[in-house]
Amino acid sequence: MSTVPPRLPGNSLLALLRGNPDFRRLFLASALSLTGDWFTFVALNAFVYHRTGSAGLTALLFAVESLPGILLMPLIGSLTDRLDRRRLRIACDLAAIVPLAGLLAAFHLGSVPVALISLAVLSVSAAVSSPIPEVVLPNLVAPDRLPTAQAALGSLYSSGLLLGAGLGGLATTAWGGTATLLIDAASFVASAVLIARIRRPFSTGAESRRMRVRTDTAELWRFIRATPTVAALLLLTAGLRLCYGMVGLLPVYALERFGATDAGVGVLYMAQGVGAVLGPFLGRRLIGTSARRRLIVSGGALAVFGLGYLALAQAGGLWSGVPAAMAGHLGVGACAILAINGLQLASPDHIRGRVLVTAFGLSSGLQGVSSLAVAPLTVALGMAGATRALGVLAVGFALVWLFYALRLPEPAE
Repeated sequence: MSTVPPRLPGNSLLALLRGNPDFRRLFLASALSLTGDWFTFVALNAFVYHRTGSAGLTALLFAVESLPGILLMPLIGSLTDRLDRRRLRIACDLAAIVPLAGLLAAFHLGSVPVALISLAVLSVSAAVSSPIPEVVLPNLVAPDRLPTAQAALGSLYSSGLLLGAGLGGLATTAWGGTATLLIDAASFVASAVLIARIRRPFSTGAESRRMRVRTDTAELWRFIRATPTVAALLLLTAGLRLCYGMVGLLPVYALERFGATDAGVGVLYMAQGVGAVLGPFLGRRLIGTSARRRLIVSGGALAVFGLGYLALAQAGGLWSGVPAAMAGHLGVGACAILAINGLQLASPDHIRGRVLVTAFGLSSGLQGVSSLAVAPLTVALGMAGATRALGVLAVGFALVWLFYALRLPEPAE
């Protein structure tokens, strides 16, 4: 089988979905599993809160969800590059049914500890499987279609949040947590079937079942040091997530600053989601086919994130806060996805898994650090002061990063 993805007429997402069945299956599998994950997370949040009455304990769910990806990052990267990626993704999809059964038991027993253990196991499966679509994408689509494909795949997280969280809340309210978990299980099975039907190879080289985590990690860091574009884009990812904690203040703005109800919180979150969905496609249009312009737009998008939240800190009402939040998350979506696309293009297949797992791990870890830092910052500076501090940090980081990145050699495509 040829390893060169076909070139198709038209450059729109619709043309790509119609003309490339393998990408269509990968896109649908990712959409189903992400939406199903939000179904489960909404039901789990409701369960833990109703059982304990503790908002702090529900916040712990985010830590339990993200920690496995950080702690197991070297192992996951090595797995992604050494094993058959198709089989690994299918195995993770099917294995996820086991912790879902554990959550089902926890719901019936009313046991929060069993629920947390099950979530941790489910998070391990997700940490291994989540980077695989990003890693294999360059093997499924032609290079000139990769930015469009990546923008579409990257926007799924935000659209999954909008669709999955909303529908998950409705499903949990109407049918209970058990039905929500069963829907998530069905989404994993459907994802596994779609992945199994992809015809093109997930890797351009031969897989090796020999695990060499220490050697693979050393090879990864040698590659990063020797490839300035990869190092720069990982640094940009780190900068974005270090500032991201201020996003957690959105509901506080709605309730305290703007005097809105819970519906106002929903409106601000919707503005966030819409911006994050549209950002990758806007960024794609701005870069065209220029690798140098990708760096400029990526760094500029981080500055737009900071400027959006600086505008939010100045907003006096909900309807002036909505465009500020949307603009900020246009920047987030464009910066995050263009950085991932740049890493895909700059990383050869044999090491791409480790590079992208590193990017995902940095995102999870530093976003957690930033979220933890927001609370003491808010106490010391007030809500608007904390937002301004992180907004200025984002703009300043973007400007310094652009000065550094534009002095690099022309990135190879």
